[in-house]
Amino acid sequence: MIKRSIFTLMFLAVMGWVSAQSLQFEWDGHVYEEGETVECTNDEYGYGELIQHMQIRNLTSGDLNVLVEKEVVESLEGTTDLFCWGTCFSPNVFVSPNPVMVPSNSVTDNAALSFHVIFEETVYGKVKMKYSAYDENHPNDRITINVVFTRSGVGVHEAAAVHFGQAYPNPASSVVNFDYSINASDRASVSVYNLLGQEVKSQQVNGLQGRLSVSVADLNEGIYFCKLFVNGCAVTTEKFVVKK
Repeated sequence: MIKRSIFTLMFLAVMGWVSAQSLQFEWDGHVYEEGETVECTNDEYGYGELIQHMQIRNLTSGDLNVLVEKEVVESLEGTTDLFCWGTCFSPNVFVSPNPVMVPSNSVTDNAALSFHVIFEETVYGKVKMKYSAYDENHPNDRITINVVFTRSGVGVHEAAAVHFGQAYPNPASSVVNFDYSINASDRASVSVYNLLGQEVKSQQVNGLQGRLSVSVADLNEGIYFCKLFVNGCAVTTEKFVVKK
């Protein structure tokens, strides 16, 4: 009886270990161990948005419908975090609303999964996040990874010389405004990006100060980022929401 109980416990332990190996995080040929910490300093667009790309591999012989979940471990004022899994979600989404099917014995493509932290212009420091992935039918059988987003250095333009205020109204339906001021010798423009980092519109900034109005009537509902360029350098980014 005792031997049978020991065998049963060993069997359950092995089955639990096997089930925990159904998924794994990897990127660029590197397989991440459970709970491993990744250091991210990848400012991909050059305006304070740090991005950690990732892939998920299905190690099983069956297709899995995978959900991704985020957890803020250590936050920093002046930052915004979000993730993309099939599509990009707003910062207040902590679990992907719908699963993405990962076929058996395959890995997701490079664009499917990414983790983002956006730092405001003068904000530097660390944001610590934890991300998990799991099959929707087995939420306890999950893989986790920790990502530390670190932005260091100083601004590329003197903060006192350039002002670019927060968006208003926010949310906006037809026009979004920004109060600004620049130096007499500066050339400035703005570009608007969606959550995928795609530029959806741009325009020149005329005058040294005042109110800049950007039409958003032709944009779909969602979250956008307006980036100010001064003399060709991105100096600050403001977030706004379009809601019709």
